[in-house]
This record gives sequence, C-alpha cells and structure tokens, in this order.
Amino acid sequence: MNNREKLNKEDFKALREFIYKQSGMFFSDAKLYFIENRVSKRLEALNCPSYKLYVRHIQNPANKKELLTLLDRVTTNETSFYRNPPQIDAFKNTILPKLVTAAKAAGRSQLKIWSSACSSGEEPLTLAMVIKEKQHLLRGLNVRIYASDISSDILEKAKKGIYSEYSMRNLPELYKKKWFKMRGGSYEIERELKSMIHYERFNLVDYPGYYKYKGMDAIFCRNVLIYFDLAVKRSIIESFHKSINKNGYLIIGHAESLHNISKDFKIEHFSRAIGYLKA
Repeated sequence: MNNREKLNKEDFKALREFIYKQSGMFFSDAKLYFIENRVSKRLEALNCPSYKLYVRHIQNPANKKELLTLLDRVTTNETSFYRNPPQIDAFKNTILPKLVTAAKAAGRSQLKIWSSACSSGEEPLTLAMVIKEKQHLLRGLNVRIYASDISSDILEKAKKGIYSEYSMRNLPELYKKKWFKMRGGSYEIERELKSMIHYERFNLVDYPGYYKYKGMDAIFCRNVLIYFDLAVKRSIIESFHKSINKNGYLIIGHAESLHNISKDFKIEHFSRAIGYLKA
C-alpha cells in the first residue's frame, strides 16, 4: 500500500458526496486523512488500483455489499455499558417511572424503547438491565427494546452478546455479576436480557422507514448527531418526533443539543443530565 496513490481532493469529494447521499453522514475537509486511512484498506482488500476506480465501484448498484462495508469502516463504534452514568440514572430513576405512569394511564400494555444507533449492543443491554431492576413498576406492562445501527458488522457482534472487560468499564459490579457469565476470558450476556431486544439494520436517513418505529415511549440517539449536517439533523429529529408517543422522551448525547435544530421538544433537567420531552 505504500506505493499506492494518495487520496486527492477530487476523489475525496466524490467519496464524501456519495457517502452523504447514502447515509446522511457528512465528513469535512479535515477528515480527508481519516477517510484515506479507512478506504485504503478496502482498496487493498479488493485489489483496486485507485480511489477513482473504487468510487465507481461503490456507485454501481450491483456492489451494494461493498457500500455497506464502507459505511461500516467509516463509522466510529466507540461505546461501553452504562455510558454517561447520569443519563442512565435519569432514565432509571425519573424517566422510566414517568413512562410507566403515562402508559398505564393511556391503557397501554407495552412500553417501547428504541436505541437508534446501538453499535455493538451495550446501550440497549444497559437499558434492559435498569428496566429489569425496576421490574416492580412494570406490572401489567411488556417492555420491548428496539436496537438499530447502520453497520451490519457491528449488529452481528451485538447479536452474539460477547464483550471484553474494556466494554464493562463503567458498569456497576452488581450488574456485571447478575447478567454476565465468563466465557474464555470474555463476558457473555444472559439470554433473558438478549430476548428483550430486537436488532435490525436501519439507516437514520431512511425517512419512510420510520413507520416501523411508530409509538415509541423513548428514543436514545446519543453521540450520533455530530455525523450529520444541520439539514439532516433537523430531518432526523422531526422523524423521531413523529415516532415518539405524547409524553415520551428523546435522549441525545450529553454534549449534544437540539438548539437551532428543533422546537418540538421541551427540555427537562435531571441531576447532571437532560432529556427532551414530547409534550
């Protein structure tokens, strides 16, 4: 690969535009070397001699599998169990009880939670753990957790439910002991939790596809909006708003905000965390 050409600005812009059209993810000029590093490995794997030919390759509808592989490679999947504890605690102690009360008042028998960028499954499994801890509140209610991601490879990892010690770095010891068993130096999640979660590949810019997620009580979309430009952010948040039940919640990353994106949610402050209520 040392002798292969560098990614020039013209080919970078062609790649960037195609990725944007297919996924809504936008990469600034500062990401040229990041994209070069990720895509160069695909050129090697395919024995493709140039970035220009690679762009033509992925633009061919017959090569959709390679497009999905590319999207896997340019997506950052950094995550962990109990990531940003104040947000998880706010969900467990305040938001979840409110959702239960609202569902019962409306005569519904099910709570629906969506982890919309679930990566390798740590987030939806964390939600399942805290929901199980509050089982006494849920009498008469089923809970269904939907978990989606744009990356097919990372979803396969999520479905296996096997994790490293590093993934567990924020997880309270009580949960670790209760919900995991050791398997060859790794941690395997108990089936009881896995059965609560429905995994599916989903592209957040597939706006017609949101019909599958209608009637959600809470949607988690943490640390994802940074990938999108303002127009795409607004479209995604509008789609979330349509998908959430009245008095449901949207939870985004602790450093993210809906300022200048949407006025359709009411901000609520918790202990060291915020949430967005569909009023």
